[in-house]
Amino acid sequence: MMNIILKNWHTMRWIRLAIAAFMIVQAVQYHELLFGFIAAFFLFQATFNTGCALNGCAVPTSKKQ
Repeated sequence: MMNIILKNWHTMRWIRLAIAAFMIVQAVQYHELLFGFIAAFFLFQATFNTGCALNGCAVPTSKKQ
């Protein structure tokens, strides 16, 4: 579990973390609960490296020989 959180920090994970930080600030500043939920979503994706980025969720094609 710690390997997932601490390793393989690529650009998309940093972008998700920046979006989460921005949304957290907006949620606190404007007292908007929706911003908080969106921030939690992006923070979860950044922390656990989930989500579809750069065809990450594409179904692999298998070639039968």
